[in-house]
Amino acid sequence: MGKIFLVAICMMLTCSQLCGCDSTSKEKAGSVGGKMIEPAMIITKEDAKALTGVSFGECTVKEEPRVGLKLCVYEKDEAFLQVSLTQIAFMNKESREAGNTPVSIFKAIKSAFPDAAKIDGIGDDNFLVPTGLYILKGQYSIYVSFGLMAKDKEKLQAAGIKAVANLSKYSAQ
Repeated sequence: MGKIFLVAICMMLTCSQLCGCDSTSKEKAGSVGGKMIEPAMIITKEDAKALTGVSFGECTVKEEPRVGLKLCVYEKDEAFLQVSLTQIAFMNKESREAGNTPVSIFKAIKSAFPDAAKIDGIGDDNFLVPTGLYILKGQYSIYVSFGLMAKDKEKLQAAGIKAVANLSKYSAQ
């Protein structure tokens, strides 16, 4: 029963992150808080192939500027890889004025999983949920997933390491 409750909470959090996502945002946030980084830059389709063995096409991009979220989904047949990046540079003015940041959003999600496992050496902080891996790196929050209930910790670790390395490369420019 506890696992069902945890999965339900995790799905609810993931859905709440995606609610209202639209590939055409009504208000662009501008370049507040640093350079705008696309999630397809931190896990490219070449990276996705190396991680999954599947030759994906371009990812489907969705956006939610209320929380500074850009989402990239690679899908082909049964294969799936999702990477999302929450960044202050994409957050709309109202959210920034309300004090929302990628760090505060990461901490709020993490508080829903107080016993979540961590993978050492990835980002400044991270935690595993049944659907994937959340990572905090500086003022950016990353989420990687291979699909609902994908529990391959080594694959998530490899994806997390790749995402953080590429994020570090682009955020330092």
